[in-house]
Amino acid sequence: MKALLLESARKLSLKDIPPPVAREGCVLIDVEATSIGGSEYLGYNAPGIRPLPTIMGHGFTGWLDGQRVAINPVQGCKDCIHCLANLPQLCDSWSLIGVQTDGGFVESVSVPEDSVFHLPDSISWEQSVFVEPFANSLNAWEISGATKGDFVAIIGSGSLGLGLVVCAKRSGCQSVYVSEPSSPRLAAAIGLGAKEVDPAESYNFVFDTVGSEESRKTALELCGKQGTVVLLGFASPIFETNAGALIRDQKRIIGSFAYSSEQFEKSIDLAKDAKSDWVQNISFHDVEALLEDYLDGDFSVVKAALRPRLR
Repeated sequence: MKALLLESARKLSLKDIPPPVAREGCVLIDVEATSIGGSEYLGYNAPGIRPLPTIMGHGFTGWLDGQRVAINPVQGCKDCIHCLANLPQLCDSWSLIGVQTDGGFVESVSVPEDSVFHLPDSISWEQSVFVEPFANSLNAWEISGATKGDFVAIIGSGSLGLGLVVCAKRSGCQSVYVSEPSSPRLAAAIGLGAKEVDPAESYNFVFDTVGSEESRKTALELCGKQGTVVLLGFASPIFETNAGALIRDQKRIIGSFAYSSEQFEKSIDLAKDAKSDWVQNISFHDVEALLEDYLDGDFSVVKAALRPRLR
């Protein structure tokens, strides 16, 4: 069986490994499509909490006993107050399939049975790689408190940003603006009904899906008085801000991480708004070059999907 292993920072190796064995409470998934996004290129560059060697890819879909399925990668202990409140991402023992355990950069993988969700035939495999990132977007939208009457700005229109546009539009919000330097990604957001951000305007809610020092600074600049900045991106772990201005303008900053199982299930329907032609299908042999492009700042691909059986 083929698997793409991250052996160290910026080193991927395609290897033959033994087929997985389903542990108790687990099932075997034949992987059909794996999302490649920020988590993957950031993890490729700096593995961090990932054990090495490891099989990345936390947003994937595939087959289980002839049925199309999507895999929720978020795992918790199931017994703490956060897990019992269906917030496994806040569990002190949280983990992600594709980060702490083997993910979708492989032909077949063992996953917990309760992580499996039915994927309807109405969603293409290309659309299916938006399920997991759109679940992140849904959580951010719901905890923000934004309503259809608010002016919303979104920094970045990769998968998370596009998911936020979908969430805003599904909520009836018509004032949705996107800041994105990549022309194809900006065009995708505009195709969903967003407009380009006017840096001279201020917005009630600003979502930063990038997480760089520059994008966080921009988010606070775009945010109006008594506004809310929602942070989703992980590009930089630390940033500095003018606390005095934050206090005087009574702005708030909140973090958004992952999602509940209900939000993951809802995102399957949200993925119907994604466009199949946004997606570039690639083979194992193409992944490393794509990740290097991302690290070089080339985001001309709206979305890439590893197709393990593509030769």
